[in-house]
Amino acid sequence: MDAAKQQEEALLDDVDRDIIDELRVDGRLSFSEIGRRIGFSEPTIRQRYNRLVSLGIIYVAGMYDETKIGGIAAHIGIRVAEVPVARVAEEIADHPQVKYVACALGYYDIILDVIAQDAQELGRIVLQDLRRIRGISDLETLTVLEVMKDTYLWQGFREPLPANRAGRLLSRPGR
Repeated sequence: MDAAKQQEEALLDDVDRDIIDELRVDGRLSFSEIGRRIGFSEPTIRQRYNRLVSLGIIYVAGMYDETKIGGIAAHIGIRVAEVPVARVAEEIADHPQVKYVACALGYYDIILDVIAQDAQELGRIVLQDLRRIRGISDLETLTVLEVMKDTYLWQGFREPLPANRAGRLLSRPGR
């Protein structure tokens, strides 16, 4: 098992993962409702939630679709040369209209999601703001026309609970 996986397992147990799963479905659930669903008390859920937030593992935020409110959204792929990728990513992350920055493996070193009021503002962000950053050697902008799916409900964070485990959740000691 690699070091990152061991560290993740040390930080998260099954209860933490259950809390995260419930919040992925509905980030507005109360701690008492989450506790009812997974078989723990409201204070236990609150304490674990606060721990997950303080560790930076989770955050809850309202999401919106920029294209539905008259703005423009774009995905941008960036290749970096002659400077550390992390340095370029940190500088980009400070930009107020960049809502997502990830260092990546593959053709692009950095992937961004950007929002703008209109095409002129998007052009300024790409052609002036980003192009001035030392180390950006290549940049490709993909403008979003319509969002067809934007969800955090995907299979992969956890495997689905086997039917026999779901029945055992409420019978765990200490609940």
